[in-house]
Amino acid sequence: MSALLALAAGPLVAELAPEIGGSVARFYSRGGEELVHWMRPAGAAALAARDPLAMASFPLLPFSNRIRNGRFHFGSTAVTLPRNFPGSPHAIHGDGWRLAWRVVAHSDASATLALEHPRGDWPFAYRAEQHFALTPSAFEVTLAVTNIDERPMPLGIGQHPYFPRTPGAVVRTSVEAMWESDAELLPTRLARNEVVAELARGLRPEARFVDNNFTGWQGEATVRWPETGHRLRLRAEPPLSYFVLYTPAGEDFFCMEPVSNCTDWLNLGHLDPKDVGGAVLAPGERLAGRMRLEPDYE
Repeated sequence: MSALLALAAGPLVAELAPEIGGSVARFYSRGGEELVHWMRPAGAAALAARDPLAMASFPLLPFSNRIRNGRFHFGSTAVTLPRNFPGSPHAIHGDGWRLAWRVVAHSDASATLALEHPRGDWPFAYRAEQHFALTPSAFEVTLAVTNIDERPMPLGIGQHPYFPRTPGAVVRTSVEAMWESDAELLPTRLARNEVVAELARGLRPEARFVDNNFTGWQGEATVRWPETGHRLRLRAEPPLSYFVLYTPAGEDFFCMEPVSNCTDWLNLGHLDPKDVGGAVLAPGERLAGRMRLEPDYE
């Protein structure tokens, strides 16, 4: 079983799994006889299997979500990425989540993990760091990527947290439009539809299937669990200016993901950049984005 790295501050505890994609394994409050898990906790079987998809959260880099058939052009370079997700012809979530990160700093309430990525399946060299900071009231994760290649590199970043799903759980946030998608979950058109309106009122993951990107996000979302009276606020700073909601049917979790690019952005360069996101880093340039989780007891 992979070793966990524990952080603690007041009632909050975060357990990291550096070797499993630089993931967060658990984030919870302790006090009394029961723990309050603010993200879906990784169980012993998931840790033994070293499965990032069963962690509480993992980093997204050097892109989030799907690249159609793993292919795109960047300048004059044609790039083909391997399939890296069971049952899908597309490249998904980059490669940082599938690699072991190393610990470069660790204290009682903070840690820094690093990943050195040479040219390979992703044909650009980069260096990534995640900094985790815990206070008695919040958990912050900052992901930074530096282009260490000799040429410009396209880049998208984000975080992929999983949250406990209950029948009454409600997600509320403000967005301008949703990227509607085809049967393969690739974007087709931007629309201000009923899902956008429902998110503003409060959307129940138990009642609606969603697996979409949203634009015009204000950088804040809340989830409330009325069964327990618990509430969690998610905040993100630019460039994590796009929001992904994933509510798979029949699962005990849902995902709210702050990201810097929409699905397949590398093949959507003909569209307005504000609708697709993403960045291009010059050699030596760095891009960073921060997510903050604030638990609350109503």
